[in-house]
Amino acid sequence: MEIVNGKIKTRSPSDCDVAKKPMEESTCFERPCFKWYTTPWSECTKTCGIGVRMRDVKCYQGKDIVRGCDPLVKPVAKQTCDLQPCPTEPPDDSCQDQAGTNCALAIKVNLCSHWYYSKACCRSCRAPHS
Repeated sequence: MEIVNGKIKTRSPSDCDVAKKPMEESTCFERPCFKWYTTPWSECTKTCGIGVRMRDVKCYQGKDIVRGCDPLVKPVAKQTCDLQPCPTEPPDDSCQDQAGTNCALAIKVNLCSHWYYSKACCRSCRAPHS
């Protein structure tokens, strides 16, 4: 190309010096950026009331887990989850443990706070335990 009377004019390639032709492309090396990646949230730790849900948060550079990500923009890995309120029914003096439910085991492994066992083992779960 050349400028003639202030206008760009295209010339044929044979008019130019091949030795002075600039390269049309060149190689370069760029490192992959640091980036935060997260897994999906876990289920809430409670079925009612306030619980916690978690996810993994990792810093990647390309395919490698590294430590170079900006901590100021790190996504949260843990948060509370507030589900529907837990049922709070008045004590029922006529409640009986359901036959076939191992209420002694439910008490031993602290399952009385679970809605199913609090109903199925209502008498055992209501009794004071040592």
